[in-house]
Amino acid sequence: MWARRATVSMAARAASGGAGAVLASNGAAGASAGASASPQATRARRGRTRRSRRIGAGERQTSSLRLGPAPSRGMRVRPARLSLPMSYSTDTRTLQPGDTYVAIRGETHDGHAFVADAVAKGATALIVEEAVDVPEAVQVEVVESSIQALVERASARVREVGCPVVAITGSVGKTTARAAVVSVLQQARTVKGSEGNKNTPLGLSLTLLNADLTPETVLVLEMGARLPGDIEELCDAFPPTVGVVTTVRPVHVETLGSIDGVEREKSEIVRALPEAGTAVLNGDDPRVRRMAEVTDARVLLYGTTPDCDVRPDHVTATLPMLGDHAMSTALLATAVGRAFDMDDAAITRGLEAIRTEAGRLRRLAGVGGSTLIDDTYNASPDAALSALGVLASLPGARRTAILGDMLELGPSEVDQHHRVLAEALQVADRVWAVGSIMHDAAMRVSDATRLRLFATSRDAAEAVRAGDLGLGPDDVVLVKGSQGARMERVSEGVLHPDLDPAAELPRQSPQWKAIP
Repeated sequence: MWARRATVSMAARAASGGAGAVLASNGAAGASAGASASPQATRARRGRTRRSRRIGAGERQTSSLRLGPAPSRGMRVRPARLSLPMSYSTDTRTLQPGDTYVAIRGETHDGHAFVADAVAKGATALIVEEAVDVPEAVQVEVVESSIQALVERASARVREVGCPVVAITGSVGKTTARAAVVSVLQQARTVKGSEGNKNTPLGLSLTLLNADLTPETVLVLEMGARLPGDIEELCDAFPPTVGVVTTVRPVHVETLGSIDGVEREKSEIVRALPEAGTAVLNGDDPRVRRMAEVTDARVLLYGTTPDCDVRPDHVTATLPMLGDHAMSTALLATAVGRAFDMDDAAITRGLEAIRTEAGRLRRLAGVGGSTLIDDTYNASPDAALSALGVLASLPGARRTAILGDMLELGPSEVDQHHRVLAEALQVADRVWAVGSIMHDAAMRVSDATRLRLFATSRDAAEAVRAGDLGLGPDDVVLVKGSQGARMERVSEGVLHPDLDPAAELPRQSPQWKAIP
């Protein structure tokens, strides 16, 4: 068993335990008892009860995600259980011949309406929630929940193969942390990371079912949460070997109740760890730090305080990232590398090879020789303030901040937007505020001479295309906002014409483009 805490440095690591304990298989066969505990045993150990909650648009479950055979409702099923392996698709626009089409009931579309299209495009099997009329050659499985059926299959596959799982959660920084961890671990292991923003049961299951997995593959999974129980159910399906928590901030408080609710939800990833696992926790965040008390796993703290196991003086890499979070991300990835017993040189190579994803505080060429800082993937007040700090640190004769609404902040949303606007007016020469919440916050600004308001991102993007910014070589433009604000539309107008928005900016797919 690991010690409760294990202090490590670049020069020397704790000798007890060894990598084998950290990398214990999650597979059902040959794994340690801690690493292979069933979801039921895990819940019993934590003393948890299940809650009724939504696990997918259009469906409500009254029990946990079941990891046994999916129930049939007496429809034609050929065969009763589809065999593995196969490729799965929920979108007929990208479906390939030979794929299994999975019909998902969403808030705006019902995938069952596209079954005929899927068959016409070559789907050889279907997972559906109702009877369908298709050619006899097409295999059909009728289930109560298509999402649950995919989760069952993905969970079974991960357990059968025995892949170690690095699970990452936190209010902000999850995707950047995932990219950094993947970059580091790839220096020593075969790695498969969750893709894009696929951090839900459906997204993770599709990624894992369509991936080429071996027992040597390390899975790096970003786990998101909007409702109580989200993290626990993901951990039940994909039990973590290493659990990482970045921060706890007032994000999704509308659905999680309060920042205490956010903390409880994020802590589930730590509670799910076996004793042979490792918790990698942000030692600079008091709410994350105290999660060390809810696990018997090994704990590695990263941060700037002297008692952290991984500190800035342990990292000598040149980091290809902007912002205060860059060092924190590097420390996090270093801690995960050490959990897998990687040497310092390999960790450094991985840190220097990090490539930030689209919309994650990326520095890009802008029109007229200007500089664009695109941070439009999503937003929270803390992330917005951090981005403004980056804007202030960059050389430029004129700084412009274009800020969109930050969503799901609860009753204090206007106060928090005002705090960000006030800082922006201290940092930037010009501030564009986009959205209804930003408008309400702007009404509290005493001096609005450098502030311009827009109702939507489309309005702001039109002003950019009209040349209202008058950008030149001395301009630096920060664009930031929540996903729902769609601020990438503004960034597209600032982006240099030689760059491809589809390669550089988030939400460039036809599906996203079609959303008003």
